[in-house]
Amino acid sequence: MAQVRIIAGGVDEDVRLPIREWEGIFHEAEDTLIRDVGAIAPDIVASARKITRRGKLRRDREVEHTRRAHLKKLGSGFRQLEEAAILAEASNRNTFDAFSFWLKENDGNDEILASSIGAPETLGGPVVRVLTFLGLHARGCTIVSEILLLCRHGFVKGAHSRARSLYELATIMGFLTQADSPPYVLTERYSLSALVETRRDLLGDREGDPFDRTPGLEDAIRNAWGESFFKSYGWAIPGIGDGSSKQVTFRDIEQALGSSKMRHAYLTMNHSVHAGAASIIAQFDNRAPFRYRTGSSVDYYDAAWVMSVTALLLEGLQIPISMDISPLMEADLELDVAPIVNLCDSARKFFDDYIRADQEVERL
Repeated sequence: MAQVRIIAGGVDEDVRLPIREWEGIFHEAEDTLIRDVGAIAPDIVASARKITRRGKLRRDREVEHTRRAHLKKLGSGFRQLEEAAILAEASNRNTFDAFSFWLKENDGNDEILASSIGAPETLGGPVVRVLTFLGLHARGCTIVSEILLLCRHGFVKGAHSRARSLYELATIMGFLTQADSPPYVLTERYSLSALVETRRDLLGDREGDPFDRTPGLEDAIRNAWGESFFKSYGWAIPGIGDGSSKQVTFRDIEQALGSSKMRHAYLTMNHSVHAGAASIIAQFDNRAPFRYRTGSSVDYYDAAWVMSVTALLLEGLQIPISMDISPLMEADLELDVAPIVNLCDSARKFFDDYIRADQEVERL
């Protein structure tokens, strides 16, 4: 029981009600205050509107200032990487056109799309290999565009978080390239793991279980691959060590690929994703009028660093398309990636040169 003293009309009363009832009363009063603030406190609403108008102008000025500053110092690298992204998008479309032609040429050839688990309406084999790689490559192109947009306008920590996603995507693509071979069961496992991810995301949601739309598929997967497939990264088990692991992590996939030399970059980008103290401290700036930065800001060094990593990752995404997918379809597309690789390499060198020059100045 909670006791509240109410003074009304000169009468002093003690009112005793259960705590839950008082909480309901206070929550209702709070909701009413927020909903009707315009009538209760019109000066607060007027002040908020004034702050909003000024804030919009200030934010627009900040973003435009940052964009001009970044392009002035780092514009050459930005332009090269954007051109590489445009060419990569065109390469993805050209490869898909070649895939469509290859599919028509092989009409009736069940081997190119046969599922290893024999489940109804489930694709496997080379067709899933091509579709999965083109999907990963297309997603990578989108993420690079996001990074360019964020970094150019001064949201560098946001670019860090998207670069981490690009790193994870490139690692998965590289792992599938290295660890899988015909009939591409590992790629098929990765593709079907989408249903496991969706089930995990929709747990308790009204939309229901995604396996409900594919009767018999879950049983076929369990019979062929066992319960371990349904664990996190369970799809990758055959490509790790001797294939007998009970649990796989992203770190295991990194090590199997041999990409540990990029681990430090991945951990650096993690700070921009997670709510660790390092990410909070990094926002403090003695030079700014507001001590904690809340919007766009000029940061040449950090922008150059994340763009260098992005250029390297975008370059890496082209290799599986030219070295794996193109020969698989017997399509002559290998040379299409040459201009992309050259632009990525040139952009990375530009950003790295800026970083080295900046470090030299810091030492002086």
